[in-house]
Amino acid sequence: MLCLPVFAQASLGSWVKGVLHLGKYSETVATEVATLPEDHGTWGLAFSPHGRYLAASSPQTAFVQLWDWRKDRVVRRFRRSGSDIMVTTPLAFSPHGRLLASCQSDAYTIIQVWNSRTGAVVDNIPSPPSGGDCLALAFGPQGHSLIWIRSWLGNPPPNLRMLLVYSTRTWTERWGLATGPFDPNALAVSAHGHWAALGGGTNGYVGKWYATIPQIVLVNLTTHRIARTIRRTFLPLSPFTREFPGGGPGKPIIMPMGTNIPAALAWDPSAGTVAMGVWGGLGIGSANVVRIYKARTGALVAGESGPVKTWVTALRYTPHGRYLIEAGIDNTVEIWDGDHHHLLQKIPHQAWSLAVSAHGHYLALGEGRQIQIWRLQS
Repeated sequence: MLCLPVFAQASLGSWVKGVLHLGKYSETVATEVATLPEDHGTWGLAFSPHGRYLAASSPQTAFVQLWDWRKDRVVRRFRRSGSDIMVTTPLAFSPHGRLLASCQSDAYTIIQVWNSRTGAVVDNIPSPPSGGDCLALAFGPQGHSLIWIRSWLGNPPPNLRMLLVYSTRTWTERWGLATGPFDPNALAVSAHGHWAALGGGTNGYVGKWYATIPQIVLVNLTTHRIARTIRRTFLPLSPFTREFPGGGPGKPIIMPMGTNIPAALAWDPSAGTVAMGVWGGLGIGSANVVRIYKARTGALVAGESGPVKTWVTALRYTPHGRYLIEAGIDNTVEIWDGDHHHLLQKIPHQAWSLAVSAHGHYLALGEGRQIQIWRLQS
């Protein structure tokens, strides 16, 4: 009898369910209720806390638009500073809804914060002298802090702060954390604001091959320290492991073979797990495109395989962890149960971004030149 490691069993089981659609499958988990026209692709979406408004941004325009989506009209436009072409477009509402923040890619301003009710600029956070781009941001659950990460596009210097926490009263840095040589590009904050998960990688040689080794770094936001690192390690070359020839002996593979750099992270508010979606799949055959880990132990508890070169563009849990929503696999949006045991629905659209309302009633998909709003079963 063939005995597989626990992580391999989780990977194989989820892959079989994903391919064969075993278990419960429903076409009524989400129902489309509105479609909003957009002139450009939507790469950033955020619901206001009560769900009435939806903010949308594109890398091809200097404006963030605020939709009253039920009435199909734009109620406010926020002009971003700098060039009309922005590289990054993440958005975040503060918990009370009065503030809207956007990552920039500008020589002078890296984050812009507006009063969502008046459109006035509250603050422009300047680009750090040491450089780097803002790739993700989030408000703390009480609204007292703005948490963001910058990317170095390589191994950052050991003393360079890559995770930064700013006060929303003074808009000055409260504290920062150096993560080098790890370079983050994805961020998820736990529901209570005690933990942050950073997704990214470290560049280095594995044997004679130069590669980026994917990692998830778990940070305790109370103690300001790295608590755990979940990373990819490599075993010696074998007939079944040709991904990185020349790799020396290592620890057991925590991130399975075929896993690539995290592109999206989501923190389950109920189960203490972190879901990871990748930039693209490596290896032979199916790729490991979604992986779910226990935050306290780093143990792999579920996963999903997909076509090689899959790009998981967005990943979200609904409040209370009822659903896990994934965008990008087979150019679809998949809705799973929170434990990732049953694929409940597939929406046949390639979404570049997605947002879930604070109460979990609505799902927004940024797809091509339109935004779709779906009502989720509660």
